[in-house]
Amino acid sequence: MSGFHAHLAATIKAAGLTSRTLPSGECQSADSRPCTLCYAVTLDYENEAQLKNQALQDFWQKHVPHASLDPLVVSPRGRSYRTVTKRRAFASRSEVTLGLIDPAEDGRLEAFNPVRCAIEPDDHARIYAHVQDFLNDPNGLPLAEELSYVVIRGSYTEYSILFNVREITAEIVRTCNRLSKRLTRIHTNIGGLFLFEGQTKGGRIPTYYLEGKSLHSQRTFRRIFGEKTLYQKILGRTFIHSPLAFSQVNQSLVGQMIACAGEMLALQNHQTLYDLYCGYGPFSLCLAEKAGLVVGVDVSAESVESAIANAKRLRILNARFIRGEITAQSVSSIMKTASEADAAILDPPRGGTMSGVIESIAARRLRKTIHIFCNSDLLPSEIARWRDGGYRLTRAVPFDMFPGTPEVEIMVLMEPQ
Repeated sequence: MSGFHAHLAATIKAAGLTSRTLPSGECQSADSRPCTLCYAVTLDYENEAQLKNQALQDFWQKHVPHASLDPLVVSPRGRSYRTVTKRRAFASRSEVTLGLIDPAEDGRLEAFNPVRCAIEPDDHARIYAHVQDFLNDPNGLPLAEELSYVVIRGSYTEYSILFNVREITAEIVRTCNRLSKRLTRIHTNIGGLFLFEGQTKGGRIPTYYLEGKSLHSQRTFRRIFGEKTLYQKILGRTFIHSPLAFSQVNQSLVGQMIACAGEMLALQNHQTLYDLYCGYGPFSLCLAEKAGLVVGVDVSAESVESAIANAKRLRILNARFIRGEITAQSVSSIMKTASEADAAILDPPRGGTMSGVIESIAARRLRKTIHIFCNSDLLPSEIARWRDGGYRLTRAVPFDMFPGTPEVEIMVLMEPQ
């Protein structure tokens, strides 16, 4: 079965568009090599969104012909939209390069270090450049030897930097203190700097700091400078969250997604909303005013702690949050008192739901359930599971959460047959 990525690639190839005029240095390395990692190098956003919408409709007609698909909701920021970016540290005998990961033809991973990336804010490239200069200075050698990733997170106006290292030592901490002083003199909008110790598996590169979450994972994390939390502004509310909590990479579109979910669910004050994979609580807490009770669940301790803190700050009294893995057994337990009038939201990671999760929710016969897909290729098989559980798809809305890439998020509303 061909996935959406293949549909989009074929649609773009058929259109034959090379409509974008690049600003100086954008999507190019310092030695003028062009980037091939996303569509921004050849397409302006207007053309890209049109082609993506066309490919989505074709994909939908082929794989989900029994339901209609709304037009693509375009991103308010088609370029410079990412509030989370990362670079991997590639070390050679002569220097350390912070690069995007570019698979070579022979399967090796190569560094592509753009002067400026079109889908990232301009400040990110400048920060990475200054960090790279420091890593290649003798003062930065201790950090360079232990570094695997550099991550920038935050909002469009303030950033925090996280260094994903093999081991946090006293020397690494001293080195990062030197770096933080240098960076904050140049970039006054850096609000925090952190170290994360990744567990090494099968090689020298440790796990990326957002991978490998489970109830039993141990995560070594240290603040070097600045605020302990990051913040996001969504639908007029200010949310805070740990640097280790998941957040969407495109802050400009999150509010529209939550508003659409609220419209689909049409909650009333006698209903309970179950928010599975709730993160730091944006869906739960923005929709709580319409519901009688909101119950959020997430495997990440940092996410759940952030959600609880946000509920207290926003004075939302009808929300509670539980740390736990989303399994068939945990869903049955969490929803054991649910009535058919209640509703749920699922926003699982890219790998989708665990076996039995959809079936356990379907068994509760909830009035409405929203399932958000960040991996569109999983949608046909998981919609089939909903149908086997006695549910029908009544509305589907695609959101261009990742401009420049073949990824979209699709929000589907499932209701009992």
